[in-house]
Amino acid sequence: MAEPKRVPDVRKEVTVEAPIERAFAIFAEHPIEWWPEHHVFVENRQSITIEPKVGGRYYERGADGTEIAWGTVVEWDPPRRIVLTWRVGPNWQPIHDDEKASFIEVDFRPDGPDRTVVSLTHSGLDRHGEIAEFIHSALDGPSPGETLAQYRDVVARHMKARAAELADGPVTLINRFTVTGSAEEFERAFATTAAYFAEQPGFIDHNLLRQTDEPRSYVNVARWTDGASLRAAVTRPEFKRHALALRAVSTSDPKVFSVRLTTTAVDAG
Repeated sequence: MAEPKRVPDVRKEVTVEAPIERAFAIFAEHPIEWWPEHHVFVENRQSITIEPKVGGRYYERGADGTEIAWGTVVEWDPPRRIVLTWRVGPNWQPIHDDEKASFIEVDFRPDGPDRTVVSLTHSGLDRHGEIAEFIHSALDGPSPGETLAQYRDVVARHMKARAAELADGPVTLINRFTVTGSAEEFERAFATTAAYFAEQPGFIDHNLLRQTDEPRSYVNVARWTDGASLRAAVTRPEFKRHALALRAVSTSDPKVFSVRLTTTAVDAG
């Protein structure tokens, strides 16, 4: 009996103007921004989440709370590689396990300090069975393809906003963390990171706040003398291990603000 015809991988690539850590973070933490709008399993999609760990789900949530997973995280190696299963069945409908799912392999390669080459490979397409060749035909096409083209635009927008936020002058970093692992481990990792920042030029102070009615939700409020000092601190090689430790147990949403108004208490005396 002849062996089934192997369906080849589909690989596409794009270069983005961002350091590898930022390129990875934007891909992993903001999929709702670059995910094609017509690639959807739920009605009125509100969010897409990639859980940052091996065995985590990546799923979308609709306005009515319905969640459907696109697959499972098979490899999680920030900031260089993510591998996900891709649970797509006949008529582009979801399948609910990984048995017939192919793989999405995303690799990040630095091309200098502020540029990253990102490749996305659909592999193991044979696992889709009878529809494998159809799926290959649908995916095959010129690089970078719709998904990576949208991702490139999102990276450019994030980097432009970041450059504006990090302009000279006093800035406040407000970073909201959602703990995905142990709260105690997160606080230890943050304390180590805090010690690193305390030694950096331009750092003034920060406060880590825990939401009283949601113990997995934290906010860090950090003040810096200027945006350039903050950018220098988070782009130094030494910061990488701190960022990885925090990402292992939490997701984050950092934003940088400039001071517009300061009010102090009136002296009652």
